[in-house]
Amino acid sequence: MSDTLLNLRLAGALLLAHALSLLALPLWVRAWPAAGWLLLVPVASTLPLWALMHECMHGSFGLGPRGGQRVGRALGVAFGAPYRALRLGHLLHHRYNRTELDASDSWNARSRRVAAFAGYYARLLGGLYLLEVLGGLAAWLPRGLLLRLARRAAARDSLGARMLRVLTQPEALRELRIDAACLIVLWTAAGLAWGPHAWMLLAAWLARALVVSLHDNLYHYGCPLGGDDAWSLRLPRPVALAMLHFNQHATHHRHPRLGWRHLPRQARLDGRDPDAAWGGMLLRQLRGPLRLRAPGRA
Repeated sequence: MSDTLLNLRLAGALLLAHALSLLALPLWVRAWPAAGWLLLVPVASTLPLWALMHECMHGSFGLGPRGGQRVGRALGVAFGAPYRALRLGHLLHHRYNRTELDASDSWNARSRRVAAFAGYYARLLGGLYLLEVLGGLAAWLPRGLLLRLARRAAARDSLGARMLRVLTQPEALRELRIDAACLIVLWTAAGLAWGPHAWMLLAAWLARALVVSLHDNLYHYGCPLGGDDAWSLRLPRPVALAMLHFNQHATHHRHPRLGWRHLPRQARLDGRDPDAAWGGMLLRQLRGPLRLRAPGRA
């Protein structure tokens, strides 16, 4: 089976699973509340959903730029945030990886320790996903207000400021607003469908927020600044396959346009062994933010 066909089938299955869980599952839950546990399916599929969007972002999904963008936007609605903003943020991450602009796991002497730790854990334990969702909905603010916010943010050289400058352009803002409107309609319909059991939907949404936020910087935690570096992490083969080999993250950073099916072979060709266990690194980042390291120092 070709990479493109497989990616299309996976995307279709994930989109169908999300649509059923949001709009059809509540009909069953009304008769049998225990069926609400099936909401763990979209929560568990969060990482492969992101991995497929990731293929679209790097042009390796297989449908060309326009086709990949259409699929990415549909997956973004299922994910819960507009694709264009997610894509821009991810590509900026590749450009500025392991610089002070993109080192959310680090703090320096210019920062207050308490504030640095509070911000780090807020981001790590669900806050990142919350910002992605709210940032998408903020596209419906008046453009004049967004431009003023962009000008104020420009005083601080940050990835957020750079994203605002790009996303407030008319074409980008139009796309963001369309996708945000789709999100509002979808989640309003889901809330109405779940009715008195909507708390289950909220619990699943919070679980997704935790999964996304914990996973975001997992492959870069503790990497020294000053180089485009990442960790590759060890996982059992079936789990790695279910995550579309996203654990081969160092190989991805070296070959960003390589499709997910080819990452394990490329890692062997590069002689790249896993740096640590995935679960161990997940727990390690709970230690908190690290002092900024000088380039080239371990």
